[in-house]
Amino acid sequence: MSVFRRFFKDHLLAYLPLNLGGFLLLMLAGLCQVLLIQTLNFVFKDDLHMGGASALTSMAKMAQFKAWLMSLMPSGSVLQHSTYFVPALLVAVFVMKGFFSYSGTLLMVRSGIKATQALRERLFAHFMRMEPAFFQKHPVGELLTRSITDVGAVQGIASNQMAEAMREVTTATGMFGYLLYMNWRLTLLLIIAGPLVVLPVKNLSRRIRRVNHRNQEASSRLLQRLKEVFSNIRVVLGFAREPYEIQRFAGLNMELYRLGMKSARASALSTPIMEIVGGCLLAGLVLYAAKGIQAGTLNGADFFTYLLAVYALYDPLRRLTKLNNDVQVASASLDRIYSMLDRQPQLPATTKPKPVPSEPQRLAFEDVGFSYDEKHQVLRGITLEVNRGETVALVGGSGGGKTTLVNLVPRFFDPTSGRITLDGTDLRDFDVRALRQTIGFVNQETLLFMDTVHDNIAYGKNAHREAVISAAKKAHAHEFISKLPKGYDTPLAETGSSLSGGQRQRIAIARALLQDPPILILDEATSALDTESERAVQDALEALMQDRTTLVIAHRLSTIQKATRIVVLKAGHVAETGTHAELLKLGGEYARLHGMQFHE
Repeated sequence: MSVFRRFFKDHLLAYLPLNLGGFLLLMLAGLCQVLLIQTLNFVFKDDLHMGGASALTSMAKMAQFKAWLMSLMPSGSVLQHSTYFVPALLVAVFVMKGFFSYSGTLLMVRSGIKATQALRERLFAHFMRMEPAFFQKHPVGELLTRSITDVGAVQGIASNQMAEAMREVTTATGMFGYLLYMNWRLTLLLIIAGPLVVLPVKNLSRRIRRVNHRNQEASSRLLQRLKEVFSNIRVVLGFAREPYEIQRFAGLNMELYRLGMKSARASALSTPIMEIVGGCLLAGLVLYAAKGIQAGTLNGADFFTYLLAVYALYDPLRRLTKLNNDVQVASASLDRIYSMLDRQPQLPATTKPKPVPSEPQRLAFEDVGFSYDEKHQVLRGITLEVNRGETVALVGGSGGGKTTLVNLVPRFFDPTSGRITLDGTDLRDFDVRALRQTIGFVNQETLLFMDTVHDNIAYGKNAHREAVISAAKKAHAHEFISKLPKGYDTPLAETGSSLSGGQRQRIAIARALLQDPPILILDEATSALDTESERAVQDALEALMQDRTTLVIAHRLSTIQKATRIVVLKAGHVAETGTHAELLKLGGEYARLHGMQFHE
């Protein structure tokens, strides 16, 4: 239960006044239940004369209470008659119980929802601080399950079920006290049956918690599969693999079904256990009452009232046993949530960050090495300088380390050896967010958000429409944007799939132009454009690259012939460096790649 204590300390404690207010109101609702039983006992003792004079000897306090109420009523009121007093009292008690229960539940539900809202926002903010390697290890389906399903299970416990638990606990406590008042010896005997319920339920709780851990993991895998299939639906349809995907989905769904049934079997056992124990207790009470009535030590009214009180105690205990199943599910969810929150970012953050230069003059790679694991070295001894206003192109075959190298600049990863500096300062000495704000990206895989064209270009900036249009014109995107149904206010489909690849890339270029960063990273920025668009955008990029530190990754060597320098990477190290003409003259790796592309 330590995770619940942690959740209470982290999130629920801030709403303690709401919880205390809700608990007090629910406690009053529980006391109303005791008052109902006491009122019925008053009726039974009075032999159903609804509070006449014969009740004064056995229920003097209740009769006195009645007399006091009568004195407050008008002389002509029908409630002054004994026949109407108890029914009116019963209605009043039910109304009070309903009011206290509703108000208390509302306060506790509000507290629980606000607490889990804070938990969900904290979890999302924590994900946003993670490095890209984290998202490679944890599939999207798993993160969605943590953020939605697991937090939803916690919200149920912290709001509605917590209010229900408080209501049942106060009712059970009040009824237990009333049972002690009526017959403390017999009530203490009932306590002996406690272990008959607690021990089996405790064992079931452990099993439910284990199964639900596995259930949520299976749910994550199913969600991840759905995400992959829907995201790659064109591949699925293009290869006619619908039956294959249906079969795979059915297999994952069957696993979820089996785990769900295991959890259901464990949960369903709790109610029969309570029923069997309750039946045994009832049989014992009937036997005790029969002997007591025969001996003249017990009257029927007292016994009937005692049975009502026992049932009023049993019912909340039965509900609490069922609530325990939900508690175990929420406990498993909290375990998974806190396992994520306890994971710290792998990129170390300096406690005293240095200011990032607003106009950096030199980006330097000093004997940089990198590996994703200890076995596979991706980069080896990279030493390279890029000065302000220079454009350095990175070329080479697939797997040469080009994308990995540029990913080190915004600190998506840190070098495993060597260092990268900006104006002589190690990148690790800067605040990572401040560093990334000085870098503009245009990636090979351009994914846009389900938002308007304007908001995609102005992403993260409060830019005016004029500035957005200006950036779009420079990226040669204004013409096709103007032809969209709502122009710049046109909402895009998921990942921008309602646009062509070239259109998406030009919007990404416009986004980089609007940001106006001193460092620019272009990863195959024109790869998805046709020849006409490529020439237009290439002119825009050349204007953008003026007086900036620019790194360009390119497979189409025709786009980098004007680069200040071309660096050829092969097997993770620098094979050649020079201008386009120098490398062709050298006749090495670059000349070979150039010959392959321009062989015709």
